[in-house]
Amino acid sequence: MTINPDQFAKIAESLRQYRRAELTDFQEDLGGGNPIDALYVDPLPSEAVLKTLMQSNTTFLVGRKGTGKSTIFAKTQFELRKKTDVISVYIDVKSLHEVLTTFDVVSQITQLNAEISTETYQAHRLRKLFLATIISELINELKNAYEKQSLIARWKPTGRKYTDVIRELQNIAEKVKNGDLTEEEIPVLKVISSKSKNSQSNKKSTKLSADAEAKISANPSLKITGGIEKFDESIGESDLYQAYSDIVLRSFPFQEILAKIKELLAGVELKRLFVFFDDFSELSWVEQKLFVDVILSPLNNSSDETVKLKVAGYPGRIYYGKIDPGKVDTIGLDFYQIYKSHDVQTSEASAIECLQRLLETRFDAFNQNIGDYFNSSLSMDEYYRLLFEVTLNVPRLVGYILHACYFDKISRGEVITSSAIKLAAQKYYDSITTKYFDRMNRFAMEPFERKLDRHNQQKLLEHVSKEAKTVQRSIASKKVGGQYFHDLTNPPTSHFTVSPSMEDMFSSLELNFMVTKYHEMRDKDGRDVSVYALSYGLCEDQRMSWGYPRGRHNDRSYFVQRCFSYNSSIKEFLVNSQTIRCDNCGASFGMGKRESIEFYGWKCPECQVGICKVITLGDEFKQEVDLLDEETMLPAIELEILETLNEEAAPMRAGEVAALIDTTYQMVGRRTGKLLDMGLVDKQDLDGAKRSSITSKAKYVYFEKKVKGGN
Repeated sequence: MTINPDQFAKIAESLRQYRRAELTDFQEDLGGGNPIDALYVDPLPSEAVLKTLMQSNTTFLVGRKGTGKSTIFAKTQFELRKKTDVISVYIDVKSLHEVLTTFDVVSQITQLNAEISTETYQAHRLRKLFLATIISELINELKNAYEKQSLIARWKPTGRKYTDVIRELQNIAEKVKNGDLTEEEIPVLKVISSKSKNSQSNKKSTKLSADAEAKISANPSLKITGGIEKFDESIGESDLYQAYSDIVLRSFPFQEILAKIKELLAGVELKRLFVFFDDFSELSWVEQKLFVDVILSPLNNSSDETVKLKVAGYPGRIYYGKIDPGKVDTIGLDFYQIYKSHDVQTSEASAIECLQRLLETRFDAFNQNIGDYFNSSLSMDEYYRLLFEVTLNVPRLVGYILHACYFDKISRGEVITSSAIKLAAQKYYDSITTKYFDRMNRFAMEPFERKLDRHNQQKLLEHVSKEAKTVQRSIASKKVGGQYFHDLTNPPTSHFTVSPSMEDMFSSLELNFMVTKYHEMRDKDGRDVSVYALSYGLCEDQRMSWGYPRGRHNDRSYFVQRCFSYNSSIKEFLVNSQTIRCDNCGASFGMGKRESIEFYGWKCPECQVGICKVITLGDEFKQEVDLLDEETMLPAIELEILETLNEEAAPMRAGEVAALIDTTYQMVGRRTGKLLDMGLVDKQDLDGAKRSSITSKAKYVYFEKKVKGGN
């Protein structure tokens, strides 16, 4: 069989859209059946992940973007709909949040509430409105599920009509969304207002914070965001947060809501309601805690086994609250977690087997033979291993790699080579790092602290990459390693080890696929270490060999050679980039005093009143931020839309853009309307559908223009 570029392009695109559950664009190519049913490949043999999700237990599905969480949810719902005694609903938490945070919440502070600041009230209303909208969406999705599955016809004549119960639930949701302040809320909001004002007063004593605050105040679009940031900071203390979450919870009539949900289920003889909550880790930490404490915990703990939750989130960003982690199933989808084994080789073999199943199923579904698309100089087993190393089994990354290979090879009638795959990895890395570090810091409308955090992630990645290059040169010059490396002409230095206590430092870089946790083992001194891998594309960019030498009798000990331990190097990096500062008097202390300050509960040694915390220094970065043009700044989602239109270089429907940036077509439609008014997007009708394309003005400002400061 000859290669079919059009079909290959669809295969790649279907993988790039792996996060979007429906994949309806490919229904016709798959013979009109359900795309999820035709394309689904479980990460484990015997569909172990799917079977776990099907069980009547609350389940947390944990994985980075693109690891297939939403697709697993969609397949689970597809199978649940075959059952006659259960019903399920799906709620995209991130999309609901994105819509609500764009609302202009108008505050109406009465004389009674004079001590509550406008910013505190606005932030509180946004928080409650978001939570109430989740409840409203749950009720609407439940109503839609009843109608789609013709369950209303099964309603038992018990004296109560289905329409009455649904209407009562909808009225409750609407009442909560429009509710005024209760007497219980007012005292707590007063405390939050007072704490926020005092905190800002202290912060303005430093020029850095004063300038950042002035920047927020000067930009109306950032005003609510700035208010929310201050609100979240004010309720960071555990006691105040607990008081706040308690009053919010009491303002939601959960017992009444649950009673009516149970009545709905009993009315059609259903045993259980499965609720799928997707992308809740996209929320800020305070929002996530409120979501769990106000929504998830009551649904899970107070439903008498009637409601079962399926929750998708990111590793390291899961908050359980009052949900007992020991009584729920937690499934990790990232390579290290789902294929964890005593040795690296077994983990890799399991991952490669899954990747092979994923690709062969996908090519078979589109009636293509995968072997026809790869150069015969290597076996398909070798190509599967290389694709695993490049993507670490993230389906969406597989799609991006194949997409790049389509442009470089398949579209020209050529087959894929190993060098084409490596080049695709480098291109993806270049695109992601530029997007994440450069354009987000230059153009994303967000508080200064968020830009500073991203800046320090960039510095950490540069530090680790530089250390890997140093190790590479040291091995080559025989300065380290002795006889262990004597037969290696190009020793791989892509992996490094750190103490498990340092893992949190790499969480943001890991979420963005720049580093990945690879294994756990003991070093030569018997201490536990975590093995991390730099992205394949970064190594290609830096001309470093990726992996470890295979086939040697002692290759299992490669990672724990002392030259790959970065503990000392990273501690040195921290000393130069972090300090400990008091939130009351502003006194600073070196990181060498951390243990003694931590021993006394972080109380300030100078004033004995304030609480110390670790902060990151960024004076030089502050100067760079001062050079930025606020007029060109956009909310992150609008920047993502422009990036997608620029990268794809073709007019796109809202749904096509949404599938690549993890949001809804409605959101893209609204935001492209705004970008049209700004002259950054053009719209035209093509093939009976409205499509957006990037303008030359937007290309120049956001992707071509150079600015001072090296940005």
